[in-house]
Amino acid sequence: MLKEFALEPEAVATWASFKDLIEKFGVSKGRVIAAFPRKWRQAVLRAAQEQARDVERARIVEKLQRLEGLVLLDRNRPSGDGALPWLDRVLVEHDRLPFDGIIVRERQNAHPKVLTTDEVDDDPPLFQATGQKHIRRTADEIVDCVALLVSCAQTIKLVDPHFKPNELRWKRPLMHLLKLVRDSGRIGVSIEVHRDNSALPGNIRSYFEGAIPRILPPGVGLSVHLHPEQALHNRFILTERGGASYQTGLDDNKEGRSTDEDLVTLLEPATFEREWRAYPSSDQPFLSYPPSN
Repeated sequence: MLKEFALEPEAVATWASFKDLIEKFGVSKGRVIAAFPRKWRQAVLRAAQEQARDVERARIVEKLQRLEGLVLLDRNRPSGDGALPWLDRVLVEHDRLPFDGIIVRERQNAHPKVLTTDEVDDDPPLFQATGQKHIRRTADEIVDCVALLVSCAQTIKLVDPHFKPNELRWKRPLMHLLKLVRDSGRIGVSIEVHRDNSALPGNIRSYFEGAIPRILPPGVGLSVHLHPEQALHNRFILTERGGASYQTGLDDNKEGRSTDEDLVTLLEPATFEREWRAYPSSDQPFLSYPPSN
């Protein structure tokens, strides 16, 4: 659902090319730019020094400073051998951890994942993406909608008024999400569960105590935050890089107890900011499971 593209810095080294391409990216559009190399912004500025006029370069600098995580995603990819041309480095990294596409100013390679900026304007299948999708309610499909965001997140908020990880239909998606976090190699990741307070406190505690301590990977913590029942209805997976809404829930339907499909929507920037603030972290959560070593 969310595609990650490597974008050649020289392809956005003038204001016209920069403005045209950057506007095609964003979490809500289903496309993000990979921070490759790690200092991708600096590489764009170096290219702009050679190609852009002073006024254009100033506009690029200003836009780069405001380029949020909702467009540029840092997955801690290694930058490769700096002595090699950018495309050669990208293809080496692509063999290790594939990109969904590679965008260059001029074609230098017949690789099937490589597109030129001119080809992007024609909206080829490789570049096509969507911010909204019907999914099957399986653990994999629920979480994979936001897999890229989870892989580079430090805080992940799971918002579902009925979240009960002692039941397999919630536990399976949570386990898949925890696997993505573990595989990303990040430590100090904080997962927050935001659910309603309609059940008795002892019951809510039992939903988590029997499941969470045994499944948390090292370096990952989890906390539970309660909200008034009437104030909590929507379902989200949110990270500081963006998020998605789920119309049905964060539980799968493996047992066939509910609907087979859900409609998932990647959030627009303003909507995301509002929802992120609506579920703040608390210094005194209802339950807290600190990260283990």
